[in-house]
Amino acid sequence: MKLTKILVATIAPLITLLPQITPIANAQSIVRGRCNFDVVGQERGSRVNMRSGPGVEFDIVGYVLVGQRVNGLRYDIGAAVRESDGEAVYWDYVEYIPSGTRGWIARPFLGERCFRVEGGR
Repeated sequence: MKLTKILVATIAPLITLLPQITPIANAQSIVRGRCNFDVVGQERGSRVNMRSGPGVEFDIVGYVLVGQRVNGLRYDIGAAVRESDGEAVYWDYVEYIPSGTRGWIARPFLGERCFRVEGGR
């Protein structure tokens, strides 16, 4: 009994330190999309943050550089995984394929042109 109380008292505060993650409906249905997008910005090579959720209040999970490409993830039914942050900014859930890092990037940092993924349907 004492051990349980000690564990709860030790672990409970640590749980609040975990990064916020926006739940995505049926996360198992998220797949790589048919399009890759260039990461755009004012200066080639500058960093663009990937976040754990669609908004600047979410933790940074990684970054990509302006000029690199990311894959726009989609639900297996075909729709892009995209949400608004409530401030009229849309965010896309993307993957940087070389590292496998997935996160949210604000739409203004993603180029408009779709580069078809080889073998995409």
